[in-house]
Amino acid sequence: MARALRFAILLAFAGCASSGPRVGVIQVQTVMEESPWALAQMESLRKEINARQATLEEKCVEPLKKLEGRLQSLADRPDADPEKAAVVLEKRQVYDGCVVLRSQMQDEISRVRDRFVADLMGRINEAAREVARRRKLDLVLLNQQPGPVAFSGPRIDVTGEVKKLMDPAP
Repeated sequence: MARALRFAILLAFAGCASSGPRVGVIQVQTVMEESPWALAQMESLRKEINARQATLEEKCVEPLKKLEGRLQSLADRPDADPEKAAVVLEKRQVYDGCVVLRSQMQDEISRVRDRFVADLMGRINEAAREVARRRKLDLVLLNQQPGPVAFSGPRIDVTGEVKKLMDPAP
């Protein structure tokens, strides 16, 4: 019986000593919502988008409204009227220019957004490597929705440490 008891104690001790790989999980959404650096970058992104929308409003929406107003005032004239035809042509040209401008702005916004995501993931990865080194973790996972991590307990959550490393010191 003593032998069986010693064997059980050894098994329990061995189970504690070799607990398997050490894992950490980073909640990406939490980083984006709470990290001062990420929040500042998102605000900068919003400002760039708003500036481009204001430019589009100024160069497209307002001129098209004015041209539409002029067309309304010329509505009783025949389509062959030179002034009405000129306004219709101008409206078409402005509209075509606006389509091109909108496309260019969407491409620019996509590039800015992609740069933000790349910078964010780079900072997260850099901080994750440092946390893994400090905690001697074998694996650090990113919990993004939708993603492969369905659940992670607070014991392996390293989000707070990653946020601290990402953000500049006050």
